[in-house]
Amino acid sequence: MSGRSLVVGLSLALAASLARAGEADGERVSELLTRGGKLVRAEEVAPHVWLASGNSNAYLVTTSAGNVLIDTGASFDAERTVAALSAVPGELAAIILTHAHVDHVGSFPKFARAGVPVIAHRALRGRLQDQLRLTPFRNKRARVLWGAVMDAQAAHPVADLTPSVIVDDAHELTVGGLRFVVLATPGGEGPDGLSVWIPQLRALFTGDLCGPTTASFPNLFTLRGENLREAVPMIASLERVLALRPRPTLWLPGHFEPVRGKQRIRATLTRTRDAVAYVHDATVAGMNAGKDLFTLMREVKLPPELAVSEQYGRVAWGVRAIWESYTGWFRYESSTELYATPRSAADAELVAMAGGARAVAARAQQHVARGEPELALHFVDAALAAEPASRAALAAKRAALTALIARDGANFQLGGWLRSELTKTEAALALP
Repeated sequence: MSGRSLVVGLSLALAASLARAGEADGERVSELLTRGGKLVRAEEVAPHVWLASGNSNAYLVTTSAGNVLIDTGASFDAERTVAALSAVPGELAAIILTHAHVDHVGSFPKFARAGVPVIAHRALRGRLQDQLRLTPFRNKRARVLWGAVMDAQAAHPVADLTPSVIVDDAHELTVGGLRFVVLATPGGEGPDGLSVWIPQLRALFTGDLCGPTTASFPNLFTLRGENLREAVPMIASLERVLALRPRPTLWLPGHFEPVRGKQRIRATLTRTRDAVAYVHDATVAGMNAGKDLFTLMREVKLPPELAVSEQYGRVAWGVRAIWESYTGWFRYESSTELYATPRSAADAELVAMAGGARAVAARAQQHVARGEPELALHFVDAALAAEPASRAALAAKRAALTALIARDGANFQLGGWLRSELTKTEAALALP
């Protein structure tokens, strides 16, 4: 990708329009915590295409020779999803799974039928097994961010599954005269991504190729803890769907409503591709120029014509994901990175030398007042390492977190983390 020249195919006016749409869509990302309870029925969103929209989307494509299910929805939405799609006439002819995330495959046991082929990427089963292997670890982390959804998920554990048709690059099937082209589109939320293209309907199903919202910067890194998503395969996947002919006029993503109109679909996919490519190329250029990771996280910004919402993924996180996907975790900054003793092990002694937790907390409050709440947290963490019950340090932490929530809390993941930290801090301050 180095030296790749970007061709930004959007006028400034269209880019501004898409950015506004992204902000509006980003504000709805929080609905990912509540949408499951809103699923009441299947809706025919286009001829032959039925949508059951819960926490994620399950699609049923009807044909004269049977129906094709694309994703199954979350396990805790299973009863509602089955009930909604059972109202659509026709027997199930095939199941296609766009990727292994539990909100897309969780209801699979409710739909599985003997003799019905299950089509998925070769990497899907390995990713699903990773999730099953690390369920306690990941659920504990995710519950901090999305408690309501994770409590529901824990009550409906996900079963293992084995696809009967494996896709490495592409697979085609024809059912009732409709041609389904299944394409490997890795990158967006992992290496097992698939998209489904039905040329006769000009309908494109992408799962979470662009993440759970089509309007935000994609999430190359997850706070809950998953493998990094790689930028270069994602760019290639976006180019693959952009090359489809005839051009799609109906885009059916893994969450929220369909996107209609070939110009808007193309503009949105192009903008996402170009935004990821810009961040990738700027990060690689900075690495080769000798800039450190944190400088690049501060400096790399999207130009106005590529502006997108950061309500889900964040550009700075993308920079770090790209850096670490190329280099791993050793940054060549300190020998301490190579040993099991963290820098924080020195905090208690340093705080004592600085005059104690109260003095360090006072400096943290100064940084909050200067509009530097993230720097204040470094002082707070050191003070609390020395004196975990220090009320001065806890008060400074509350002030820093409150400022960060006001500034960054609209991001779906970061907001969840910051609010959970504030809740714990308030609880600690409430203790006698």
